Amino acid sequence: MHYGFNLSLDRNDLAVSKAVVEAHTQSVEAKRVDLRKYLMRDGSSISAELIAEHLFPRVKCDVFISHSSDDQDMAIQLAYELKKKGIEAFVDSVVWGSVYELLRVIDDNYSKVGRSESYNYERRNGSTAHVYMTLVTALQKMIMQSSTLLFLNTGNSISVKHSVQGESMTHSPWIHMELMFSQMMWELEGGPIFDAAMESATAPVFHKAPTWHLKSVSSSRFVNWLRERPEWQSKTEFNKAIQSLHASKN
Repeated sequence: MHYGFNLSLDRNDLAVSKAVVEAHTQSVEAKRVDLRKYLMRDGSSISAELIAEHLFPRVKCDVFISHSSDDQDMAIQLAYELKKKGIEAFVDSVVWGSVYELLRVIDDNYSKVGRSESYNYERRNGSTAHVYMTLVTALQKMIMQSSTLLFLNTGNSISVKHSVQGESMTHSPWIHMELMFSQMMWELEGGPIFDAAMESATAPVFHKAPTWHLKSVSSSRFVNWLRERPEWQSKTEFNKAIQSLHASKN
């Protein structure tokens, strides 16, 4: 990852097409397989490699979009607009539906108590931890392989109410992980190319959401910049354009 943006994307600037979102959702669902294929011969163990291989694209994506699950439609629309310019974007939230289904399959095969419908608490915690760690590793790999990270900074991803002393907070452990990992990458690389990026019904825990290492860009400015890009430009041309945007003054 070379460039990171703290993007305050506004729905008034990026109109979301219901048809685009539905087409994307149908495409994802069409690629789903029988999740029991992840189970190994013993019927209860799972292959972490197969999980990552199925849930994450094999092709290298140019842009990683980090966002709240409540902004999934906006993230999908943004990925669609980038696709029209020849740029592949990865929307992280599209994998979670498959993850929860996978956990149910694993728990049904591994965590049930005898023939009852009850589950062993410790086994369920163990299977959840294994699957989530597999996903964390795969997500971090996707961030490393992408040239650009776009963090959609909205009221759904950052809690203004719980942010204190100028420090942004999020209730999403996934956003927390993605932003912290991008910050660590920035620190490891010395920061010369940056400027100042697990949602479900859970306890109201809030995490740090560091965005100081990301280039802040307004919604209208980014959308206008994107619209000015020629269609189907090469990755080299896109990287030059994104580098110019990143280096420009707000």
